[in-house]
Amino acid sequence: MLAIWIGKLALWTLRLLGRKGTSLPGQLALRLNPRILEALGRQLTSCIVVTGTNGKTTTTALLAAVLRVRGPVVVNTDGANLQQGLVSALLVHTDWFGRLRTKTALFEVDEATLPRVAAVLPIRWVVVTNLFRDQLDRYGELDLALAKIRDGLQQTDAGLVWNADDPLVCRLGAETRRQGKPQVSFGLHPDHLQPPWRDLVRDGAFCLACGNRLQYDGFFYGQLGVYRCCHCGFARPDPDVVGRLESASLIVQSRHWPSPAAHGNRLAADPAGAGTFADQASIALPVRGLYNAYNALAAISLLAELGFQPDEIQAGWASFQPPLGRMQVFATRPTSVLNLVKNPAGCDSVLRAILAEPGDKVLCVAINDQAADGRDVSWLWDADFELVADLGGVARCVTTGMRAEDMALRLKYAGYPPGHIECVPDLAAGVAQALAAGWSLGGLSVYVLATYTALHPVAQLLAERVVADADPTQAAVHRASVS
Repeated sequence: MLAIWIGKLALWTLRLLGRKGTSLPGQLALRLNPRILEALGRQLTSCIVVTGTNGKTTTTALLAAVLRVRGPVVVNTDGANLQQGLVSALLVHTDWFGRLRTKTALFEVDEATLPRVAAVLPIRWVVVTNLFRDQLDRYGELDLALAKIRDGLQQTDAGLVWNADDPLVCRLGAETRRQGKPQVSFGLHPDHLQPPWRDLVRDGAFCLACGNRLQYDGFFYGQLGVYRCCHCGFARPDPDVVGRLESASLIVQSRHWPSPAAHGNRLAADPAGAGTFADQASIALPVRGLYNAYNALAAISLLAELGFQPDEIQAGWASFQPPLGRMQVFATRPTSVLNLVKNPAGCDSVLRAILAEPGDKVLCVAINDQAADGRDVSWLWDADFELVADLGGVARCVTTGMRAEDMALRLKYAGYPPGHIECVPDLAAGVAQALAAGWSLGGLSVYVLATYTALHPVAQLLAERVVADADPTQAAVHRASVS
């Protein structure tokens, strides 16, 4: 009880100060009672967990927007995905006597944290988005992250929603199937495949079954694509749920809806081999980018398993607001868009989405190297910043943050003109310079890429720059979103 009182008091105090209190209340409660997550978890009737390298926060937010239509759900927001974040979220729904008022939970969970919480929560479904190298000084190589998720899955009878386009995650799906647990796979339509036109560093290049190099028909991004092993037969399976991005909508084929047609509920190959949809539903996406189409597809796959129909999903997403730093638009002058970057694959997907936007633009990259970012920033050299030079459309680059010089050097070696690079280590000055550059070049939009510890400060700086007299309501929304 003391742990609950201290945690709730910290939560109340932080809210009074205008802070969200997503981690500190849980951290204090855990310090007083290391088993408080287990005690509160026993009161839950069901729990959904989202894990993986990229897309956890957006996928969780998309799920929450729909699940809340049917009732209250405990959700850890803003990426607070360690044990203290889960406890903080539970404390919000706990009274002063330790009784949990809401019995259903949806948690984003860090890969390394999954084994610690799997045994104490009534997990019904685990969603695995993807697996990429991320913060090598914290996670190590991919084998460790994969082992952590496998360890967590072995401690629960939960069903698995998994990305069939990722050969690393595919192994988890195959193991779950052999164990007889419920599972559903998702993947993109082959229309989105890109040829390997550039020799990039890709994770999961070798078959986990026999160790030989995988062969690809094409890639979606990173190592996600249509793959096969010519030695042991391991290959991308036909996904249970398939999505095709058309403009701002996702055309989805699920085994649950609509009613089955003559070709069944899966992707039916046409004579040309491109594939057609036998049954499909169109759902407007509240997020942009191919990588966000994956996040939406992961959410849709689970929601379909839970019995939600397309119109219910669409209604839940009608007022969806992207989480902090996930293609988040600020009404600054000129307009700015904020994105989190933390590893090569995620950075590449964000760059592609930005460079696909029409017209010239200004790029601002804020790189820090604190513990939460990962001290090792060598991943910048694996990220495909050559895209900035090769695809064009970037009129000016501003690098800022603790490792602004490293980022400027990376852009120079990527082939971007050094004369168009401005290195401003101070975050406030760097953001101001990027906005000034966009304004001086005719009002070009400014796209900001930021690592974890730079994300919130940059968001605050952009919120302060929102032109309140042009749209006071929108300015208030931006300020509230980053407070």
